[in-house]
Amino acid sequence: MQNTRVSRWRVWHRWLSLIFGLQMVIWAISGAYMVFFDLDYIHGDHLVRDIRESLPREGKVASLDKVLARYPDAQSMALETRWLNDRLRKVYSIDTTSGQLLIDAESLAVIDISERDIRALANRYYAQSQSSIESVTYLTDNPPAEISPRLLPVWQVNYDDFGNTSLYLSDTTGELLVKRHTFWRGFDIFWMLHIMDYDERVDIETWWLKAFIIGTFILLITGTVLLVYTVRFKTKPAGGPQ
Repeated sequence: MQNTRVSRWRVWHRWLSLIFGLQMVIWAISGAYMVFFDLDYIHGDHLVRDIRESLPREGKVASLDKVLARYPDAQSMALETRWLNDRLRKVYSIDTTSGQLLIDAESLAVIDISERDIRALANRYYAQSQSSIESVTYLTDNPPAEISPRLLPVWQVNYDDFGNTSLYLSDTTGELLVKRHTFWRGFDIFWMLHIMDYDERVDIETWWLKAFIIGTFILLITGTVLLVYTVRFKTKPAGGPQ
């Protein structure tokens, strides 16, 4: 009878090991990847630099009253500099009810960001040396999985470097929105596998995750029971009636 019970526990333990053991290995590998790589490196902070510059003294700047008179739906604005047409220009970056605008700080005319401007801005953001732009793409739909669809439309600038770096710049302001590289993409895949959210990769309370956590506890219980049976069998005194 006891041997029958032990055999049943072993069968359960083997099946649970097959079902949940692989995920436990994935948790271990993905966890190790996320621990051993510095988060700032994963974020790609080493790939870019701060290109903000002080406002040049030359040139006029329209007052805020004039800006509000021209753009009454403005919710916030900032006077900044931007490298456009091969020179540093004073601009207003405006958030309106219909989206962002970049306007000339003197004439208040809307500035259209060209591919040439994007290339120049990307190269100023990019902090690595001896690497060149491989491609520039204007994305309006079907974005890669590494960025949120909420960023569209956006410029994607790909570099021919070790990490296959991609910089994503705003189509209206030329601002750097996100940066991606090979190790970030690897981190994203491991994070997906770790939390078992295979769609948006943000939900840490998926039913898949909860089910496998419960399953691993059951696996632990069956293993503990088998261990107890094994220890008791080995420590049982020899001898007895012949």
